[in-house]
Amino acid sequence: MRRWAPVRAMGGVLALLVAMVLTLMPAEAARDLSVGGGATVTADWLNLRGGPGLDNPILDELAYGTSLLLLGGPVEGVWWRVSDGSRVGYVSGDWLAPAAAPSDQAAFDLDLSLPYHRQLTSIWCDPADLQTWVEYDLGRSLGPSYDVQQRFWNWELSHNDGFTVDQWDASPFAIASAAHHWLPDRGFNHFIYDDPTTATATVAWLLANPKYREPSVATIWWGDHYVLVRGVRATADPYRAYPHARILGVYVMDPNKGRPSWLGEDRYIPMDRWISRYLTPVSYLTPGSGVPGDVWQGKYVTVQRDWTNAGPTPAGRVNATPQSYLDATAN
Repeated sequence: MRRWAPVRAMGGVLALLVAMVLTLMPAEAARDLSVGGGATVTADWLNLRGGPGLDNPILDELAYGTSLLLLGGPVEGVWWRVSDGSRVGYVSGDWLAPAAAPSDQAAFDLDLSLPYHRQLTSIWCDPADLQTWVEYDLGRSLGPSYDVQQRFWNWELSHNDGFTVDQWDASPFAIASAAHHWLPDRGFNHFIYDDPTTATATVAWLLANPKYREPSVATIWWGDHYVLVRGVRATADPYRAYPHARILGVYVMDPNKGRPSWLGEDRYIPMDRWISRYLTPVSYLTPGSGVPGDVWQGKYVTVQRDWTNAGPTPAGRVNATPQSYLDATAN
């Protein structure tokens, strides 16, 4: 038995060396990756996630050899935002090798660099969205998240257009009012649409317009939740090519990290799915989402930058388009 001991020891050393090489190889390859370039998946399968980090939800699995376009990154030196032509998400660069960039139907891809804040109670989605939005606009932190979100919430409840918490736990008017209170020189309002495609095109125009470069809050799941629309993919620049740019999808930031349905920090949602499953009409049948006859019922609702800094109005803006902004600023 003793005669086999050196062989076993050598086998252990070789196994350790192989493990070290396999560990180092991906990191070495990742150094040659760059935004706008291509990559291929070197693992048997690689998780595509709804944001950078292992705690973000898994959207799909990418097979070995899948060709990817690098859209952004690396976040924290590891995570790359990628597209395989139809799916978009984040993967670990440790399992990518440089390759020729594949073609991409999206001539325009914009995803704002936002600080992420999760909501700190079960109903504080809108205060968390506002914390992210205001910090992005100001370029600085507002302070400890719980205190910040409590202040936003207190303001919303005292400026809720006359609704009780049971009727609207936070109405779109209240969110616009809070945004205007924290950024009074910019102007915000709640926007009401009959058509989700028009709503999304206007949000995309605000994102792409160099004058604004603004996210928007969107009401999803029949009024159940507020998310921040942080980016857009399109066949052309939604600002310069409006109305001819076709919107392919949007990027959203979902603050409800503890919820099983959490979308992720930076989730890409294709347009057909966005307007059929997410940006759905507000319904008072959803608890805390209004009463019959209020201005938002049966409508697609967002909170956006307004074309004036006068603050939100109870009626809001109805069926606004980019042309509405252009006409208002021309007068």
